[in-house]
Amino acid sequence: MDLPKHAVTLDQAQSWIANWQSRKDIPGMSIKANLIPAQDVNDILMKDTGFTEYRGYNAINDEGEFKFLLVGVNASGNDMVDYEKGYYVYDMTTPCPSVCSLNRWWER
Repeated sequence: MDLPKHAVTLDQAQSWIANWQSRKDIPGMSIKANLIPAQDVNDILMKDTGFTEYRGYNAINDEGEFKFLLVGVNASGNDMVDYEKGYYVYDMTTPCPSVCSLNRWWER
């Protein structure tokens, strides 16, 4: 199956989310934010998908890199993940640290 740009396989998404959820050693500031390229979001939004919202899941890929996976959400508040219907899990972020803002507006 050919996936759209930035979509990950369902097996990868499930594995990466489990990697995050099973960790006990991640301090609160290990991952501060995620950089999401506007064009990547536009690529998803341009589709007529029926999404009313999006939900993000923290994840860790098999190489140990922090990820933020994005799925569409329907009007009932349920995730829309069905690869046969074209509802994919997307990986399009780069974590901070590695691409952090130099302007630390969140610090007091």
